[in-house]
Order: sequence, then structure tokens, then C-alpha cells
Amino acid sequence: MTPEDRSKLQSFVADIEKLKSRSPEEKKLKDWKNDVEKKLEDAFGKSSEQLSRFRRVRFFDFTRGGRPADRPLTEAERREVFAGLDEAKRALSQFV
Repeated sequence: MTPEDRSKLQSFVADIEKLKSRSPEEKKLKDWKNDVEKKLEDAFGKSSEQLSRFRRVRFFDFTRGGRPADRPLTEAERREVFAGLDEAKRALSQFV
């Protein structure tokens, strides 16, 4: 992994705290997740353990059960969002 890759992954880890807002936004979380996956693929390869491990992280599904997009998250749902982000943080921290 190049120093640039390491730096970018560290910035993704730092972004996690910003994503943990009172009202997490689905688009921001999806964009962040897609960006991380692209960087992991670039840095480690399509079939790498790092990318595979990150893809196993259980992120909150904002669309499950026909949940209306404009409905605020419940406390339980917010905890699920944060748990997925914490799991992603642990995984990314091990890669750098």
C-alpha cells in the first residue's frame, strides 16, 4: 500500500465521526461506503481480504420494511447505523 493509500484510508476513518450525526443521511453514508470500497479495491485488489472484510460489515439498510425515506430514524435505528460505522472503523483501522 502506498503512503497516499494509507492517508486516504485514514481520512475515511476520520470521516466516520462526521457521519455519526443526530440524523444520519443515507446518501452520505452510501457515498462514503462506495468511496471506501473503490479505494480498497485500488489499494489491495478486487479479490482482496481487505475488500471482502469491509463488504461483510453490516451497515444499516435505510430501505428495509418499506421505511419511508423522510421518516427520522428511531433511537434503535440510529444505534444500528452507529454500530455499522464502528465495525467499519475497526476494519479500516486494521488495514492502515
